[in-house]
Amino acid sequence: FWLLSVHRSLLFFFIGNMAKHGKNQTSSSVYSNAERAKDKREQKYGAQSQRIGSDSQRQCDSCYLSLQPVVDAVCTPDGYLFERRAILENLLHQKEQIAFKKKQYELQIKREEKERRELELAAEKDREEAFRKMETSLTTSKRDRFVDKTEVGHATIALQQKKFTIKTAKGEVNPTTPSFWVPSSTPDAKAALVEKPDTKTRCPVSGKPLKLKHLISLNFTEVDPTSKTPIVAREVRYMCPITRKSFKGNAQLVVLKPSGRVISKECLDTLVLKDMADPISGEKLTLKDIILLKKGGSGFAASGAIVKATKRNSTQTVT
Repeated sequence: FWLLSVHRSLLFFFIGNMAKHGKNQTSSSVYSNAERAKDKREQKYGAQSQRIGSDSQRQCDSCYLSLQPVVDAVCTPDGYLFERRAILENLLHQKEQIAFKKKQYELQIKREEKERRELELAAEKDREEAFRKMETSLTTSKRDRFVDKTEVGHATIALQQKKFTIKTAKGEVNPTTPSFWVPSSTPDAKAALVEKPDTKTRCPVSGKPLKLKHLISLNFTEVDPTSKTPIVAREVRYMCPITRKSFKGNAQLVVLKPSGRVISKECLDTLVLKDMADPISGEKLTLKDIILLKKGGSGFAASGAIVKATKRNSTQTVT
């Protein structure tokens, strides 16, 4: 009887272990990938990714900066849509930053020039002192012509190191030596060097140079112009003035540059490209007058938009 009980206990033990799945089994000696992912989610370390749904994507009639539906819309020659106030504030902030960095760079140049002049004066005094010592001392010892035993001051050494540069693709730079124990290579508490600032204002999305004169004013056609509901609160805001179809989601919008009129891609293919003229005003157009606005995002990976967000936290190190 006791032998049968032992066999039955062993059978239940093995069946119980076999019923456990790999993702839930914690008695294994191997730290599995599922356990590692579970610990990352619970303890919040390392890189964590999450898929972005359509509700978190920019719509086709929304600004790239404020992510809100545009009211006074402008676009860049590359097709990036902005609210006029938002892009003007961004360009103004860039100009302020450029002026601040330029002033800091000019102060740095003046400070370096002042330090160089001080080093030259100190080095000149070192040379005068060395010449005075040489003239006042009498020596009859044999001198090795191949070894320079001239004593120089610290200012002379610093000036020589400052003048010694290496030519690279980025210009002349001071060489750095790994001999940190050498007194001349000891790091000092100096302010970080300011690089020469870029004097051009740039598009906050593409990074290309952008000026106020490059912005193109747009004319969106409202679905219900008589509605008292704010544009932001409307579910359907704008439409194509020719096909009368509303703009939703990641619809492809087209701008006719001379008039600033915004139409749909369907209208461009069926009407505009045939006659190369504005369907409403009849004004002749060229290919340079047609600007494709960047499409809005959607929850589908095939739309071309980024549908995955990644956040990098502190990394856990296993020793």
